[in-house]
Amino acid sequence: MARIGIFGGTFDPVHNGHLRVACEAKKRLSLDTVILVPAGDPPHKSKKKVADKEHRLRMTELVFAGKEGFLVSDYEIQKEGPAYSVDLIRYFKECYPEDELFFVIGADSFRDLPTWWHYRELLEMVHFVVLSRPDTEKAELLSLFSGDEVPPRVFYFSDMAVDISSTQIRALAYRGEDIGALVPDVISEYINEHQLYKD
Repeated sequence: MARIGIFGGTFDPVHNGHLRVACEAKKRLSLDTVILVPAGDPPHKSKKKVADKEHRLRMTELVFAGKEGFLVSDYEIQKEGPAYSVDLIRYFKECYPEDELFFVIGADSFRDLPTWWHYRELLEMVHFVVLSRPDTEKAELLSLFSGDEVPPRVFYFSDMAVDISSTQIRALAYRGEDIGALVPDVISEYINEHQLYKD
């Protein structure tokens, strides 16, 4: 039985924080593979302008290309209409029916989990790898569940708060400022080459 990590995100752009999280999750949980899944049409960001999905997919591929134990999936990029997490996990359950799935999400997303589409089914299918925020604690997050669903199986990374913001990176790129300390070199080069975040 393999241990498969699923790490979804808008990745607009993918940055050093995402890279650190993916590598740390793989190492700490002895994951055989971490699959990065750029969002196609994220329902929670439907009113927010995001870079073209093909650019976000390509940037994610560039960062993880050649890194053993990492894959990039275009499942949500190719999917038409809003993509819900339960659909994503159903898909990977079909791909890896005998394996354990670990779903990497931020504490803010985990806090909203009881409001997600078919969240009870989601709880039955995966372990959660929750990335902490300074204003959250595991006990407080778990108290949000009603108690009659399958208890969430949670690995809580209390020291993995990501202090890099894609919003910050886009603002710097818009102003033509250096983003080299926040993203891998290949992403800085890609953003410059394609003039992303200039409008």
